[in-house]
Amino acid sequence: MAYVPELFERAAKAQSSSLAIIEDTNRWTFAEIAAEVDRIAAVLKERVPGDTVGVLLLNSQKYITTMLGIWKAGKTAVPLNYLLPPAELGFIIKDSGMSGLVSSQFFNQSLVAIKPLFGDRGVILMADDPSFLSGQAGSAPATYRDPAMFLYTSGTTGRPKGVILTHDNLIANVESCQKAGDFDHRDAFLCLLPFFHTYAITGTFLLPLLNGSTMVLVDRFQPAKVLGLIQEHKISVFLAIPSMYRVLAASEGDFDVSSVRFPISGGEPLPIAIADAFEKRFNVPIFEGYGQTEAAPVVTLNTPGNRKPGTIGRALPNVEVAIWDDQNRLLPNGEVGEIMVRGRNVMQGYHHLPEETGKTITSGWLHTGDLGRMDDDGYITITGRKKDLIISAGENIYPREIEEALAQHPKVKEVAVIGVKDEVRGEVPKAFVIIREGMSADEKELRAFCREHLANYKVPKHFELVPDLPRTPTGKVLKRMLSANA
Repeated sequence: MAYVPELFERAAKAQSSSLAIIEDTNRWTFAEIAAEVDRIAAVLKERVPGDTVGVLLLNSQKYITTMLGIWKAGKTAVPLNYLLPPAELGFIIKDSGMSGLVSSQFFNQSLVAIKPLFGDRGVILMADDPSFLSGQAGSAPATYRDPAMFLYTSGTTGRPKGVILTHDNLIANVESCQKAGDFDHRDAFLCLLPFFHTYAITGTFLLPLLNGSTMVLVDRFQPAKVLGLIQEHKISVFLAIPSMYRVLAASEGDFDVSSVRFPISGGEPLPIAIADAFEKRFNVPIFEGYGQTEAAPVVTLNTPGNRKPGTIGRALPNVEVAIWDDQNRLLPNGEVGEIMVRGRNVMQGYHHLPEETGKTITSGWLHTGDLGRMDDDGYITITGRKKDLIISAGENIYPREIEEALAQHPKVKEVAVIGVKDEVRGEVPKAFVIIREGMSADEKELRAFCREHLANYKVPKHFELVPDLPRTPTGKVLKRMLSANA
């Protein structure tokens, strides 16, 4: 079996003098990154007694070398979401069995609260301390170990679950992405998304590193800065979430982004209105994809030359996707059911949760919990989460269809739709709507617009104008919180 550090070293030798990472005014070649990884691996072997090491860092060159160093030291990495409160970080520390943590002075306040959670067994290393690079390169031979990572889910349905991903899971997904997108060392990747998220780990960390491409790091999302970096470094590939594309589409200024060939959207459904606005502004289409942490994560992707707007694309090479009904039977093309995934990229299970694992994986097939339909060309359209399906007087209503319709209204900035109880129909749609700044709209206007674009039974019975929507730390709308307060 191959391991991530081995493939990185192979790429580093092939591109040794090429730029691997650009961070502000700092530059590192592949050879320099490889040497630092060796030193960090030696320190981790010497100073961390256990097998599991957390990473609490901002996107940085040090984040990349730390992750590779953890793997080369034969340990399992646990990327920590720095937006989580200490209580949730504490749960992950305990659940993962973490024996070491790599952080920085930036997180001193959080570390004060976290340190007691380790007790006597925990070792906290500071990546910005000179001693972190005190190891002697080559003094500690690699002792690779699976799993590669425990990645904790965002907790949209309750307590976070630790997804177990092996080196082979990660490598398989990178290889599939490579085949789908035809990436090579000439590509320059803009790294916008936080590395604690699986979408970023595969798409803007492992894919460029193992491909020998240059990574340009962004510490925080600012539209003018992002567009300036694209222009300066001739960025060809970047991954973002829909809200970022919405901001970029509405940004001002004259920037040359003609180098961009592959802007990818994931993390949540991409509203057609945002995709159209971005393409109109920059004359380049967005390529929507789909994935889950449990699938390492990329499952489907639209690609240049193979794109259907409004869909999440087709299955990646070496990844199987099927649509099943509630009895685990294959549905014909065009019918809505649960999206199922099978392949080398699918997780080994949930850490310490064998029953949850058994419910989620059936004969090697991953239950995604997402509903969708596949057309005759293999393109998939998401209709919503299975748990969000609204059944009104026997009719199936998919919230995303209503959300897409309302998003076309010129005054609507964002919308989320849920089902609420109704004495007559059992359940009816309710829309939570954010109106664009400086504009006003009322329920009557929104309902009339929906009637022009939707069947009558799909028109929300209730509308609520809100200033914002509850979200996870990674930006996904928390519909369960909307349901609890509806």
